[in-house]
Amino acid sequence: MEKNLYEVLGLKKNATKNEIKSAYRSLVKQHHPDTGGEKERFLTIQNAWETLNDPIKKEQYDRNFFSCSSSFDSLNENWEEKINSKKYNSSIKDIEVGIWIKEIYTPINRLINQIIKPLNKEIKELSADPYDDQLMENFCSYIILSQKKIEKVEKIYNKKLVPNSISALGLDLYHCFSQVKDALSEFDRYTQGYVDDYLFDGKEMIKEAKRIQSEMSKEKKNKNF
Repeated sequence: MEKNLYEVLGLKKNATKNEIKSAYRSLVKQHHPDTGGEKERFLTIQNAWETLNDPIKKEQYDRNFFSCSSSFDSLNENWEEKINSKKYNSSIKDIEVGIWIKEIYTPINRLINQIIKPLNKEIKELSADPYDDQLMENFCSYIILSQKKIEKVEKIYNKKLVPNSISALGLDLYHCFSQVKDALSEFDRYTQGYVDDYLFDGKEMIKEAKRIQSEMSKEKKNKNF
């Protein structure tokens, strides 16, 4: 950055012509090479004097130098505003993510767990005798209750848009409960005709839902959501 010639002479920018002359003479005596001063320092003082002592050079210097300084200050201010703005926007995004996690992800994940966790027990009990009316009725009750929970899940998911910064997590959550929903449909088909393929396909879909759940949990932990 170009040196401030007024500062070279130890002056303020509104210094008068007499103040400039007085400062120059005092500094020349101190820093003249003949009296042991540094040549480089002396030449800097000399250059400042030659510019500020000439009215035309001084006017041109003042116009160019202080205009650049003002622009530089303005640039710094604008940069600071941009930085603060980025911090502000980042903070807003963090808040949006936090709200989505709390109001959408967490309750949906809880409902999905309420469907998945009792499934093995329900299937095991039914497998004792699939043709037992009471056992089948119990399994059907589990399916109906689970389908109601999935309906609730869909309503919760549609309440709030997924923040762009975690769109992948939002998509995984959608795929997860979609797998559970499709699995429940397969289980329902099984109860209507005892076709084992429907039961098998439903269990595979639940397995995939659990895999997605695990991946979401890792991502959430890694990003400190």
